[in-house]
Amino acid sequence: MAELSREKHRERVRSAYLKNSFESMSDSNVLELLLFYAIPRKDVKEIAYALINRFGSLEGVFEADISQLKQVEGVGENTAILINLCRNIDGRISKNRNEKTKTIKSCKEACDFVFNELQNRKNEVVIIICLDNSQRIIKVEEVAQGNSSSSFVEPYRIMECIIKNNAANIIIAHNHPKGSNQPSPQDINFTIDLLALCRKIKVSLNDHIVVGENGALSMADDIRYSMYFD
Repeated sequence: MAELSREKHRERVRSAYLKNSFESMSDSNVLELLLFYAIPRKDVKEIAYALINRFGSLEGVFEADISQLKQVEGVGENTAILINLCRNIDGRISKNRNEKTKTIKSCKEACDFVFNELQNRKNEVVIIICLDNSQRIIKVEEVAQGNSSSSFVEPYRIMECIIKNNAANIIIAHNHPKGSNQPSPQDINFTIDLLALCRKIKVSLNDHIVVGENGALSMADDIRYSMYFD
């Protein structure tokens, strides 16, 4: 009877998905559906709840690494790999979208590009996008990494990238993992200092993009900070 009940539940969840009801499915049901294919002969409802309780949300589950996932009762290595792989595939797809982008000529294009690059990074990362006079992308380079709440960029690393790539324009971007896309006071001061440095060497800092849980923000397109870029 227990096996029959389990199979009926699985069929209800699968049917909901097949009827294009994904948006109305609960987070636990979405996770259950994935677990069906990793754990085919066991009731996974309690495992799905345990994962969400352990990591706080569906997003938290997919942000966890393999060793953390395996600490949850009922989650073996194959299940942990499947969950972790989903996140990494999503990140790969986002980055692959950027391969089609050859130029960045607007703040929106800059935000879209940077969001694809940084949305799945767990630690704070700073990147520089080097552009030529026609705003064609020359190179995207990572210039700093921090922990989950801070990073530090040495000015020489930015200058090194500019000179090496013969950039006429640059875009700086970084992420706030688990945080807002609003620039911190340190971010604002860093931007002002970098603008001054770039002007000295006649290179244009087109934008500073901040990626947070609520999307990407262009400082050059925000009325509070756009004056710095004039």
